[in-house]
This record gives sequence, structure tokens and C-alpha cells, in this order.
Amino acid sequence: MAEALGVSGGVSVAETLLARLRAAKVAVPVDTEHGQAAVDEFVASGVAFVASSPAMEQRFGDAVRELISCIKPTAGSDAILNEGGIYYGCWLESTGTINAELLSRFVPGVAGSTFAGFARHQREDGLFPYKLTQTGPVFSQIQTVTPLARSVWNHFALNGRDRDYLRKLYVAMGRNDAWLARWRDTQGTGAVEAFCAFDTGHDLSARFWHVPDSPEGNDPKRYRADNPVLPFIAPDLTANVACQRDYLALMAEELGEDGSGWRDKAEASRTALFEQCFDPDDGFFYDLDRNGQFIRVQSDVLMRVLACEVGDEDFFAEALGRYLLNTRKFFAKYPFTSIALDDPRFDPAFDYNSWCGPTNFLTLIRAAHAFEHHGRHVELTWMMQPVLSALVRGERFAQTINPFNGAMGFTEVYSPSILCLLDFIERLTGILPRPEGTLWFTGLVPYQIEHRDVQHATAYARVVDGQRFEMVNDGVTLRVFRDGAPLFSAPKGVRVVTDRAGKIEALIGMSVTTVAGALEIGGARLDFAIGPNEVLALRDGAFTRQKSSRLTHPTY
Repeated sequence: MAEALGVSGGVSVAETLLARLRAAKVAVPVDTEHGQAAVDEFVASGVAFVASSPAMEQRFGDAVRELISCIKPTAGSDAILNEGGIYYGCWLESTGTINAELLSRFVPGVAGSTFAGFARHQREDGLFPYKLTQTGPVFSQIQTVTPLARSVWNHFALNGRDRDYLRKLYVAMGRNDAWLARWRDTQGTGAVEAFCAFDTGHDLSARFWHVPDSPEGNDPKRYRADNPVLPFIAPDLTANVACQRDYLALMAEELGEDGSGWRDKAEASRTALFEQCFDPDDGFFYDLDRNGQFIRVQSDVLMRVLACEVGDEDFFAEALGRYLLNTRKFFAKYPFTSIALDDPRFDPAFDYNSWCGPTNFLTLIRAAHAFEHHGRHVELTWMMQPVLSALVRGERFAQTINPFNGAMGFTEVYSPSILCLLDFIERLTGILPRPEGTLWFTGLVPYQIEHRDVQHATAYARVVDGQRFEMVNDGVTLRVFRDGAPLFSAPKGVRVVTDRAGKIEALIGMSVTTVAGALEIGGARLDFAIGPNEVLALRDGAFTRQKSSRLTHPTY
């Protein structure tokens, strides 16, 4: 098959990239022991990336270098991940959950220390600090978004299944759950209440207009009773607790306990979520104020709830068509906006910490779980491709992005956007280890968003259980190697799912169009045709449909 980018001097693009991949070295200058330890961990992951685009390759190197700079001792002697930019510290809503969950694939020891820091500094009454700083833990709000239990479980599943470590976090998270149930359900609804804007990290969002940023007296047990609308029954906080409890059930069973009690509590939280916060006419989740009124601000609360595994596939499809992929709502040129585009309160200003319009990188790295949990792999790439393009041409790793032109906004050296680039490259064109014990080899390449179309080719490597896997995608064919020997090849546009040893289990369709071709492995040729999001399982040398094709198109 002809190479997509041609042949130079008798050497194909794929051969050139593979040779460069094998020669690639991680070069990060460090001058501290903890910095060197973090670099050593990254090197041990075997992760390497090269591309036909020098800019793309350079930005990958920039991301690795700046990521290491975000790792430093905080609230103690252990080096943990910091938020970066102007934020010297580790926030529960982000750094301590979704950021560390992504970091776990690259620098797992630091990720584990980051999660453990919240348990180590837990207050006597069970409350987790909302952030860890140079001077210690801070408890003035709850600032909760991504479920910590999900992040910890995924770290545990990917990195050796250390039950002693898991038990410590499990006990701590159970105590924090009890604190929330006692102090953040003042109306007895079974849901979770927000007392201030900072509780959900939605700084400057129209969601919290006329509500203080902090609780009364900076005490997370109190809200201003003289405020006309507080407390809010909050959908994202309630969904978070529901998801937490699902994963606490998994942990309980892993540790030899009965998980049914946690599952019953999770179901009760989901029931309260729909009873209190869901408007069936709008198909949207809103805060409910003290007067029984919905706060009708359509924000990325929807994405947060969906990332907490709320709703079935039909529910998610409805949310896609009506909101997430709607260009009047959240599907800007560089999606997803923090407030719906057609809300009169939408403000695209991206040069400060705002959740009232601009696209925030925290939203983007939280989004993947929502889409992949429901098997919507193709639709997820429609967000990833333009954002990755903006990151590649950007000059710094910012917190916000202009949803109309992709320009980088507020702050720099920001770990969520750094990890966004590393994560998106691995999801689109790399080797991604999964907590269920599989590997994803994804046969896509970044495509050009701005100006003229440009062909790209990439190569990626990762070490898994002592074996080095390499993959090269020249824009036509995906080729995979294990310990230097050819393992399999497939046409672009599919994701090959293997076990951790490289044995093929399934294919996933990653293109809008049906991909027809052959999987070549061990001298055998297995023909197939696969539609978008379709899953074909490989059993006894033949493909069988495990999941039918399903696709939701953008709406307007």
C-alpha cells in the first residue's frame, strides 16, 4: 500500500518515523531530587511521540517539560501535582482528581501521592480539604467536581492493584461521604447542596450570580441564611456523590466487603438528582434554589453530570443532539463552552478565570469519560481535534481558550491543559492503557483545522508490563510492533483493543464513514467493515458484532 506522505530516498514515512521513535529521548532539565524522580517515572512509562509535524512534536516535548515543573512538595514533604500557572497548590476539584487520574498513566507514583494527600490531611470530622497549599490544607469550601473515588479506582486498576493503598483511600472517602450527607443536605432531599460559587469551582459563572463566592464565615458547614436564594440543590454535586458511591461499592468488594449498601446509597442519590434538579421539558439539569425555582443557566453542569455516569445511552444521545453537539449551545468551533452560546449571559472573555462563557480545559479533560462511558468515541474526536490543533499552535498552556478562534487565554504552565495535550495525543494516535485491563491502539492522526489542509503522520511508544509497544500511523495504515517485532496492522480509522500483552480483543470504528479493510496479524488476513462507534469482537479468528453502529450528528 502506498504511503500517505510518500517516500523519500527509498525510505517510507513510516520507516522514518519508527526509526526516530526508537531514538527518541526524554530531555527535561531538572535541578531537584523530586524533579528527577518524576522524570525517571515518565521515562519508565516508555512514552514517546514523534510526528511529521515539527510543531506537534515540539509541543509534546513542551508539555512533558512543563508537566514536570508542576510536580513539587506541597502541604508536606511529598511531591504532588500542582495546578500550575498562578495556582500554587493542589485542588480537589481538579488537580487531586481528574488531573491526577490522567497523570497516573505517565507518572503514577506522583499521582498516587496526590490522591493520598487529601486522605492524609482529612479533618477529624471527615471533611477533605478543598486544596493543599505550601502552608498546609485549606477547608473553607468543598470545591467538588470529578468523583475522587473514580479517579482513585482507575489509578488502582492501572498500577498494580495495591489493596493496602486502596483501603486507606476507601476509608477516607467513606468518612467524607458521611460529612457531606450530614452537612450538605439541610432540606432532607437526599441531594447535595451548594452554599457558594466556590463549592463547584464555577468562578464568575452566571449560575452563581447574587450568591457569595465563599460560605458564611468561610465555614463549609454554613451558608448565608439572609441570602434570598441559598442553598442550592446542586446537580453536579449530587451526581458526584452518586458516582462516588458506585465506585466505593467496587472498592468494598475488592477489599472483601459487601458493596450493596453503597449501591443503594448511589441509587438514592440518582433518584434525588432527577427529582430535584432535572427539567424533563428542557432535558437539562439545573440548580434548585431555596424557593423551589430552577436556576435556568445552561452550563457545563450537564457535562459534569454525564461524566458521573448518569443516564443510559438514549439519555446521552438526547443530550448530545440537543446540547453538547448543538452549535447554538456548547458546540463552538473550539468546544465545549462553559455557558450555552445562546444564553444572553454568555461572555466569551477568556483572559481571566471565568466560567461564564469561554472554553475551559478542565471541562475538556473531564469530558472524555462521559463520551467513552456511552461508547461515543467518534463524537468525542470532534472536540479533541480542534482543541489539539489550538494547543499545537498555542505558545503556552492556558486555563481558558477562546471558543471562536482557539487563542490561549488566562495564565500559563497550567497542568490541566498540559495533560489535555498529552491525553488527547494518546487517545487519538497513541497507546492508551485502560483500567479494565486493555490497551487502545487508535488509528487516527491529528488533522488540520486552520487554513490549508496538511497531511500528518505520527508514531507513539509505551512500555506495558515490561514489553515495549510501538505504533506508526502514516495516514493510511496503522502498524504496531511489540519489542521490535511486527504485531499487527490495520487501516486508519479504527481503534484496536488488545489485552495488556497485545492479544487483539476487538475493533472500534473511529470514523464517521464505514471503514473497510483487513486486520493483518501473524500472517493471517481478517477482512472487516466497521461503522462509527461499532464494536467488533474477535473470537476464534472471526469478527462478531458486539455493539452496533450509532452516531449523533451536530445540530444547529
